[in-house]
Amino acid sequence: MGLAELWVCWLGSQRKLPPNALVGIRLPATRSSEEAWYVAHESAAGLLGLGGGIAATCGIAVLFTGLDVVGVAVAALGFVALLGATSVATVVAFRSVKDLTK
Repeated sequence: MGLAELWVCWLGSQRKLPPNALVGIRLPATRSSEEAWYVAHESAAGLLGLGGGIAATCGIAVLFTGLDVVGVAVAALGFVALLGATSVATVVAFRSVKDLTK
């Protein structure tokens, strides 16, 4: 999941993630126009990359630790980082689009 988040983050930061119904920050505000979509994803890219990077690193670490107590804790840390970063990035994206309409 972390690698997928990193890929979407990179596409969004480069304005290469076209508006769609499956991938990205799909709020009514971000889908209101193409410019809103691109601005939202550019502004959220850093946080999405951070969460995706942590999650990917934790996923790779689980390959070395296995799914014992340590591995489960590392996997949980990666999940929490991914969820937290995605949540904060969504707020940042919404605010950037809100600023765009002012």
